[in-house]
Amino acid sequence: MSEYRIDDLARAAGTTTRNVRSYQERGLLPVPTTRSGRALIYDDSHLERLKLIDALLQRGFTTAHISDFITSWETGKDLIDVLGLPRSATTDRETASLEVPLELVESFLGAEAIDPAMLARLSELGLLRVRGDTVEFTDPQLLETFADLHGYRFDLRRLADLQAVVKHHLDDIAHQMFTVTRDHLVELHGEGWLPTTDDEIAETTTMINHLRDVAVAAVQHTLVQALDRALTQDLSEYLAETAEAQVSARQGKPNPDETSHQ
Repeated sequence: MSEYRIDDLARAAGTTTRNVRSYQERGLLPVPTTRSGRALIYDDSHLERLKLIDALLQRGFTTAHISDFITSWETGKDLIDVLGLPRSATTDRETASLEVPLELVESFLGAEAIDPAMLARLSELGLLRVRGDTVEFTDPQLLETFADLHGYRFDLRRLADLQAVVKHHLDDIAHQMFTVTRDHLVELHGEGWLPTTDDEIAETTTMINHLRDVAVAAVQHTLVQALDRALTQDLSEYLAETAEAQVSARQGKPNPDETSHQ
């Protein structure tokens, strides 16, 4: 992470040292905890915050509104409510899309998010659509998750790769679900059958919806169990390997992993 003195920070953000100090006094910019002598040392999180403040000011927000905005976001309020931005027309809040000005995307997902290649990658995964100077996120809940993980300094490219893997496996599960449904209907009614009467349509629709609910519940339950098993096993192995390496280091012994590569 880069380090900045106040003059360097102001220059990188395209503002003035006076503004930086003013934002600190108003609580819009956190005061650094690191010093070099008497000088405060800022980092990339301060630069991102300054860019966010500037973006909001450019869109007509007052400093009071920006303070409310930042406080709401940092205290965990729903991102959509924090932004107060329009959703695409839909009656389902969970599947509603969210339109975010392009200059604000960086504030939630980091500078990497507005790289054209990354925007194309996320678009390819079906997570967003770029519409001029606006980005439409098709899954606001996933956006919030990515934004939370960005707070832990997770690499966005790695999250995108993980999403691609998850999407691939879920697509495969969905296709298998369709295969099971099709084979079941063929066994009951023969190849090429289609429901024609109102009763047949209603019964078939209800059956498919029930099967969908079962599949969703089964995937969720099985995934939770698999995550717990993997976390327990992988974490245990990591802790054991780390402890062994630390003991070896204290005793002046070579690490087994290092000797195996010699």
